[in-house]
Amino acid sequence: MDNTTSWQHSTATQSLYFHPDYLDAVRAERKTTTVRFRDPVETGPVSLVFESDDEVALPGVITQVTVKTVAQLTEMDARADGFRDLAELHDRLRFHYPDIGPADDITIVHFRLAERNA
Repeated sequence: MDNTTSWQHSTATQSLYFHPDYLDAVRAERKTTTVRFRDPVETGPVSLVFESDDEVALPGVITQVTVKTVAQLTEMDARADGFRDLAELHDRLRFHYPDIGPADDITIVHFRLAERNA
């Protein structure tokens, strides 16, 4: 079974919420994925929302969604998510999702910022 879906156009815009610490990395395109636990998303348009006192929302597109277990995460997954290495990604996952374990299914959400018209 293929656990990856590719971009398919959707008319509804969903929201993907981020800790504000990730805003600069997303803007600079150093962070192009996010690992989610029990947070279903679909490919298509998305509002990338950074929750802080002054909420920031950037238009984006979810281009691919991949499901795997925590134990199957790789160094490449960690770097695409903006982390130095897999250990740092695991630490952040435990911070955001204290009950997560190696056998749990997670979703790797691949996204990009939407192209802006000049």
